[in-house]
Amino acid sequence: MKQEIKDIMQRLLKRHKELGITEQIDYEKFYLYSIITHSTAIEGSTVTEVEAQLLFDEGITAKGKPMIEQLMNLDLKAAYDYGRIY
Repeated sequence: MKQEIKDIMQRLLKRHKELGITEQIDYEKFYLYSIITHSTAIEGSTVTEVEAQLLFDEGITAKGKPMIEQLMNLDLKAAYDYGRIY
């Protein structure tokens, strides 16, 4: 039984690698968006990670959220981007 499970897991892992699933997600961007969202939440922002992602990637503002909170997220992202460049 243990060998059977091990074989199944190895086949699944091989298939996962063949599909290139790990290359489909930009983990650095996801991590940055999470840091920004949580950092601004400490300061009182109610913008969620999904709303921040839409704001950063598509320029779509969150309905019903104060503009000051959305600008807070944009400003912090700009600061992180500036820090990564220099």
